[in-house]
Amino acid sequence: MKRKLWIGTIVMVVVTLLAAPAAWSAETVNFGVCEIRSGAFKTNGDRTIWGIEAAVKEANSQGGLLGKQINLVIEDNQGKGEIGVQKTKKLVMQDKCVVVIQGSSSGVGGAIGQAMPRLKRIYLDTNAEAMGITGENFNPYVFRTCLNAGMHVKALATYFGTKTKLRKVFLINQDYSWGYDVAKYYEKAIKEIAPDTEIVGKEFHPVFNKDFAPYVSKIAASGADYVISGNWGTDLTQLIVQGRKLGMKLPIGTTFLDDDGVMSIARESAEGCIQANMYILGIDTDKARAFENTFHKYSDGKWPSFVIMEAYIGTKMFIEAVRKAGSFDTEKIIKAFEGMTWEGPIGPITMRPEDHQAQNPAVIAEYAAQTKYYDFPYLKPIMTIPASDISLSLEDSGWKPYKR
Repeated sequence: MKRKLWIGTIVMVVVTLLAAPAAWSAETVNFGVCEIRSGAFKTNGDRTIWGIEAAVKEANSQGGLLGKQINLVIEDNQGKGEIGVQKTKKLVMQDKCVVVIQGSSSGVGGAIGQAMPRLKRIYLDTNAEAMGITGENFNPYVFRTCLNAGMHVKALATYFGTKTKLRKVFLINQDYSWGYDVAKYYEKAIKEIAPDTEIVGKEFHPVFNKDFAPYVSKIAASGADYVISGNWGTDLTQLIVQGRKLGMKLPIGTTFLDDDGVMSIARESAEGCIQANMYILGIDTDKARAFENTFHKYSDGKWPSFVIMEAYIGTKMFIEAVRKAGSFDTEKIIKAFEGMTWEGPIGPITMRPEDHQAQNPAVIAEYAAQTKYYDFPYLKPIMTIPASDISLSLEDSGWKPYKR
């Protein structure tokens, strides 16, 4: 009987070790990725992972991180907050990940962020931009390396308010936290930059909306001379393609048209659109070209566009924070990350210590029929905006100090 118990114990230990080899390896450190891996927005999750993978491959090829090779453990959150939290717990408690990276949905990101004080791990938000994540729901375990909604649309407002004479805008956005932030903060920014601007319409539609005809009719009836939308993925593609087919020729200011997945479908329909982001392919400087070529090398021939670029930059910033800390200890990484400046492709990016919101410059781009990057129309940069010009104060960001 004792022999059977002894053998059973050995078997259980061996099975446990085999089930999680990476977590037990002294030569590796685990980064968790909780992304959309199924459903209508899978392409966004794929692109986030491509960016993370390129940054990790680059680091590993240069000796790893603090003497260890970085291993990625990837989970599917299905675009749902509750599943994202479940998978995050698994990544931290079972896979022993030192960080959880996510970006494709602010709804999911907000839920993950709120779970981190209990799990005592860092949530690295590489491209989820809803204000609450580092604003009213701030906690010290969350770091956002991309623009937030307010900064992103302030860049668009800077363009439309100073570079055009268009003064009647229609706001159309997805019906969740990100979409509401886009509308709220664009209205605030454009009123400051061009006070004579009139908001002639404001609509929020369901996520994964298939019929934009009713909204296009409202835009046409409003007398708008341009449109602003924070839509992403298929909702942006359908807004543009259906809108053009229904005769809507107005300029559309967007936040995620630099998605190669969107542009490969929208193609010529995107003519007349304007895009803003923290980086857009084609900046004519040595630093920007080096950034693009380095990514191209470590990503098996991809280009750093859209969330690919954001995830790559965010992961590189986290790696730099770990190196600065000299440790994988969460509290030490937090202290190292706060106030850290990383030299980005168009200028320095500083992690504001109070709210852990990266202070990024931005790029404005317009439709381009041909570029060197893709065999379909894409974008070309037309202006850059310093971080100081689009930064929001802690008060304007809705920030609240964290209470333990």
